[in-house]
Amino acid sequence: MKEKKELLIITGISGAGKTTALNFFEDRGYLAIDNLPVFFLSKILEAFSDVKGKMKNIVAVIDSRSWSNSSEFFSELEKLKKLELSYKIIFLDAKTEYIVNRYNLTRRKHPIKYHSTLEEKVKEEKREMEDIKNISNYIIDTGNMNEKDFKKELEKYLNDDNKQLTVTFSSFGFKYGLPIDMDLLFDVRFLPNPYYIKELKELSGNDKEVYDYVFSFGETKEFYLKLKDMIDYLLPKYIKEGKSHLSIAIACSGGKHRSVSLVNKFYEQYKNSDLVEVVKCHRDVKRR
Repeated sequence: MKEKKELLIITGISGAGKTTALNFFEDRGYLAIDNLPVFFLSKILEAFSDVKGKMKNIVAVIDSRSWSNSSEFFSELEKLKKLELSYKIIFLDAKTEYIVNRYNLTRRKHPIKYHSTLEEKVKEEKREMEDIKNISNYIIDTGNMNEKDFKKELEKYLNDDNKQLTVTFSSFGFKYGLPIDMDLLFDVRFLPNPYYIKELKELSGNDKEVYDYVFSFGETKEFYLKLKDMIDYLLPKYIKEGKSHLSIAIACSGGKHRSVSLVNKFYEQYKNSDLVEVVKCHRDVKRR
């Protein structure tokens, strides 16, 4: 766990998993506050000391229930900056259909009051939260995640070893939809497809046979080198700009062969980097 004491703000779309995230950090020693009224945020310094005067990590859920207008949230962040109090923001999101399904299962009321349908409420909240999402340090798309996968994603935050930038290389298949939390997207459907090779169809880019097949072609090697050159150029720029997390998505048709092979290659290239922390994720590799 991080040793540096901090204020962690969890926000995002209602139904995206904020309560699960809050419980996760509380179980790991954070002082947890749910539904914190936004005007208390700049006063949170008082809660940073326990009875022995020692500093504690604090995690607070602040979302559309906590303000009358999102501008109040930005105003409080400015006060935190003036107090020289460091903070990080984790934004939880999911596609509208996932959120609607979750509300239908739990039968809870959505906090947005002024729309007739649940889908309209979700879309309105997404519009209201867009500016906050854009300034968040970490964005997590929980739509395709079960609770176990979600907690693994939160573990990545805790295991960050204070390198300035965390880079996530992720693979997915276009046939299953676009992920929400990507900064850069590269389409590798132009590469030869192992799916049409009988011996390789049921394997994945995690298998040596598929990996070797994908990288046996000159266009794969050329693409890899060109993309690596661009990433090498971009990483110092993002660090200088102050970005904390960079999500690089590589996609093919099914997210099982070509994209997985490329992600594994990039992960191996950067996993021992002194500059960035690197993680990988294969969203669709187990789909049929």
